[in-house]
Amino acid sequence: MEYELMFLIADKDRSEFDRIKDEVKKLVETAGGTWTGESVEFERKLAYEIKHNWKGTYFVQRFTLPDADEREEGSNVIGDITKQLNLNKDILRYIIVNAAELPSLEDFAKEATKDPREHKTELKEKGEKIDGKLEKALKL
Repeated sequence: MEYELMFLIADKDRSEFDRIKDEVKKLVETAGGTWTGESVEFERKLAYEIKHNWKGTYFVQRFTLPDADEREEGSNVIGDITKQLNLNKDILRYIIVNAAELPSLEDFAKEATKDPREHKTELKEKGEKIDGKLEKALKL
């Protein structure tokens, strides 16, 4: 089964990013995971302060794990990975999700690296279109 892992590190730890990324990759590989394809890295201003940080660097990549019938009975691989990520002091936040219904990483990268000001412009244009439709409907 394919999963997607996204984690966030503080801006002050940017110089250690490669080390942290390698630790996480080894953690997943030790649990029996295999990394697939490309990865996405991007910096962002955070919506709220996390552990005294307002900026951070995100890392996203997909990995596969053996199906449940191929693993040892009673093993919870995602649970084990989660425990190890919780213990890593360098990771501010993380999420692991089933990648079955997610868009491709290429599409995600386009959206993630988009300038936030572009998104505001798009929303403003949509809002103006809706306002025009409302005015037209109310005049009828």
